[in-house]
Amino acid sequence: MTVIINVMTAWLSVIFAVLLTIIYLLRIVNKGTRKNKFIAKINRNLRNSHKTMGIAFVITACIHGIFSSGAILSFNYGTLCMVTGILLGLTYLLRKLLPGKCTWIKPHRWLTVVLIVFLGIHLWEVGGIMGPDVFFNSSLKEVEASVEKLYGTQTVPATAVAEQTEPVTAESSSTATAESAPTTMSDSTVTDTVVTKANLFLGSVDLKDGTYTGVAEGYGPELTVSVTVTENVVTAVSVVSHNENNVKYYGKAIDAVPAAIVAAQSPVVDTISGATYTSNGIMQAVINALAPAVISGTLPSL
Repeated sequence: MTVIINVMTAWLSVIFAVLLTIIYLLRIVNKGTRKNKFIAKINRNLRNSHKTMGIAFVITACIHGIFSSGAILSFNYGTLCMVTGILLGLTYLLRKLLPGKCTWIKPHRWLTVVLIVFLGIHLWEVGGIMGPDVFFNSSLKEVEASVEKLYGTQTVPATAVAEQTEPVTAESSSTATAESAPTTMSDSTVTDTVVTKANLFLGSVDLKDGTYTGVAEGYGPELTVSVTVTENVVTAVSVVSHNENNVKYYGKAIDAVPAAIVAAQSPVVDTISGATYTSNGIMQAVINALAPAVISGTLPSL
C-alpha cells in the first residue's frame, strides 16, 4: 500500500495547495467594475473552506512525507513545503494577537509565494506527479507482490491438472478395482502437485551461462544493466549506466532493486517508493538482458 498512499497524498497535497493559493489570484483577476458573479461565488466558497483546506494540506503533506523515500525531517523541498504550510497556518491562527490585519496578512501572502516556489521545485526534482497509468501499474504490482509474500504460492488451474491425467475407462476402472485396493492421495501430495512457487521463474526457464546487457527507460532514457547467469542462476545484477535525476531518489532503487532480483531469482520485484520509474526501468532492463539467454521457457513481464 506504500505506493498507493504515497501517490494519493501527493495528488491531494498539490490540489489543496492550488485551491489555497488561487483565492488571492481570483480576487485580483475579478476586481473592478466588471466583476464576474460566478468567479466571485467560487472565491467566496474557497474562502469559507480556507482553514479546513489548510489543515488538510498539512495532514496530507505529512502522510506523503512519511511514505516517501526520503526522511520527513531531512532537508528537501517536500519537507520545506510542509514547514511552509505550517507557518502559513500559524500566521492565520495568530492574527488576533497581532496588531492590525496588515501585520499578519503580508507574511501570510509572502509565505504563499514561497510555498508555490518550493512545491514547483519539489515536483520538478521528483519528475512530476505520477500519471494514472503508471500509478495503476505500480499499485497493481505492489498488490501482487504483497499477495505473493503473504501466501508464497500460486495454484495451477484445474484444467492443467486435468490435462495431465489420463482418462479412466470403465474397463480399466473395474480391472483396477478387482486387482488392487483403492488408494487415497494424501492432502500433502495434492498440494505438492498443484502448488508451485510464485516468484521463482528460473525453475521453468533455462538460460545460457554468460554476462548479458539490457537497456530500458527509467525516469530517464538508456538505463543499462549487466546481468550474469551461472548454471541457470542469476548471480549478479548491476546498473552500469543511466540518465536518472536526483540521486536521493534513484540511488535507493539502484542499490536495492538489483539485490532484490538476485535474492528472488526473478526480474519482477517490489518497486522502491519515490523511485518507481527507476525501479521499473531496472526490472525491464534485466528482462531485456535475459531475453537472448533463454534456451527454453518464457520470461515474466512487467
